[in-house]
Amino acid sequence: MTNNNKLWIRHKNKNYVVQKIEGNSAKQVAKFPTKALAKEYVKRHQIAAAMDKVVDTEYDFKDLFLKFATIKSEGGRNVKTCVTQSGGNRYMAHLNLYIKPYFPDCKLHEVGGAKLATFVDNFLGKGNRPERYKTCKLVLANIRRFLRWCLKMQYHSNFQSAMEYRIDTDLKPKDSHLAETVTATVIRPAEARSLLEFVWQHRNDSVHAAYACMLFTILFYFGFRASEILGLKKKHINLDGCYVDVRGKFDKELYAYTSETKNAGSKRKVYFDPHGNAKEKLSWILDYSNKHFPSSEYLIAATRGSNPLSPFMFRKILYGTYEVLGFAKLIWCKEKNSKKFTIVECKFKGCISKTWRHLKAAQLIQSKNVLQLSEDHIKRVMGHDLFSTTEEIYGNHDLFDDTEHKQLAAKIEQYRSNPIKLIS
Repeated sequence: MTNNNKLWIRHKNKNYVVQKIEGNSAKQVAKFPTKALAKEYVKRHQIAAAMDKVVDTEYDFKDLFLKFATIKSEGGRNVKTCVTQSGGNRYMAHLNLYIKPYFPDCKLHEVGGAKLATFVDNFLGKGNRPERYKTCKLVLANIRRFLRWCLKMQYHSNFQSAMEYRIDTDLKPKDSHLAETVTATVIRPAEARSLLEFVWQHRNDSVHAAYACMLFTILFYFGFRASEILGLKKKHINLDGCYVDVRGKFDKELYAYTSETKNAGSKRKVYFDPHGNAKEKLSWILDYSNKHFPSSEYLIAATRGSNPLSPFMFRKILYGTYEVLGFAKLIWCKEKNSKKFTIVECKFKGCISKTWRHLKAAQLIQSKNVLQLSEDHIKRVMGHDLFSTTEEIYGNHDLFDDTEHKQLAAKIEQYRSNPIKLIS
């Protein structure tokens, strides 16, 4: 019988059990078929004690992450934490796709910077898979969220080296598009103009053409979020008061209308010119919707049922229009009586509707002084609680084309070429 740092190894029932001494009693903490394995356990315990990583209960890292991911996926729709169902499912996807195959098998209390570095080497192929870099950063961020949850739930008390770990700079891809977060490509005013003219001209060609006209018109004039557009009801369009009243959104997770919005500022009235193009086109949209979808309360209604246009059809209409105008290249195929598509390339991929929101906000910010717009007005139009949010996200876009840049450069040079008045 061996006594080693408050642990005893005893031969019992043809096995070697490790007991932890607590006062006048002994608690069995492990059992092994050989004495060598028992001694190896005691040795690891001594090392852990020196590193302040002794634990009464050992938890498997991947098993506990599964519990965390399950809680997140089943607990979606938490308004306070902004966890949606799809957001919760992302933890489960990361577990199955990346953590299980690439993270080393270990106990929770063994997780530190070294374990994360091993995971990164495995996942990135020691730098040979640069296309996985951004995904790797997302997985590490979710692992850190998991570790903070473990601290809160008192599964362990020290993850300092893991929380401080970051991917080594040598593993960062040389190509910026593989390393940096993709920012939205803002549609140019000239591109927007040609697209709007096209959809208005062809608005009566088919129901899909009408949808395209509705969606792009609202995107241009109001810059609403996709969920806000799909959630618009006919009663929200006030042609007499000249405003659109955003009271909620269509939640694709619940597949239902909800009055919950992204933030408090998202509930807003956005006004339009009583004598302008926006009113004329909104009037056409409302008339078309009442004529073709009289039983639906939604402004942009689905052709069947009581719901609005589906998120898939929303994307399909936008991408299809971009393809016609040369902004996208798609491969189409028929699947189960439905026409599906694969995106080969598109300058607005990842921001097909948000590009219009960026255009609206950038134009408001750049015209703030000329039009004497208050910061409060701009953030209310965009549905933000703070103007700083609007400015940080949308304030750094260049909307000028080459001709406008040259004209501006000429104005600056002419101004600076004026004789400099020296102080006498």
